[in-house]
Amino acid sequence: MGLVLSISMLFMLTACGESTPVEALVISDDFYESATEIGSVEQPAKLSVGDTIYGSISLIESPKGMKYQAKWLLDSKEIMVDEKAMETDQRGVLIFPLEADKVAVGMLKLQILYKDEVLAEKEVLVE
Repeated sequence: MGLVLSISMLFMLTACGESTPVEALVISDDFYESATEIGSVEQPAKLSVGDTIYGSISLIESPKGMKYQAKWLLDSKEIMVDEKAMETDQRGVLIFPLEADKVAVGMLKLQILYKDEVLAEKEVLVE
């Protein structure tokens, strides 16, 4: 019952545009395992081809088991979609890697989605 209520509240809040469970998001050639790091680190202006790139996401008000998708796009073309579930209740971090062999020169965008709704997105230049 509590999970259903939490999911319903998440839908209402994100549908109204008032809130999102994504507290912070950073794209980097390093990954961050704590919400504090994700919230305080400065995202690089550009990254390099040949490196694995990570999307580190800090989430709040998200029940354990809630699934989120990461959609990686390069110059607006989808190159990979990954899905992960929250392993903790209410607060947590998800890390979505993009392997080096999928990284190419261009504008790289990461979108975080719940179902088909984009909750957050960021871009970084790859050279």
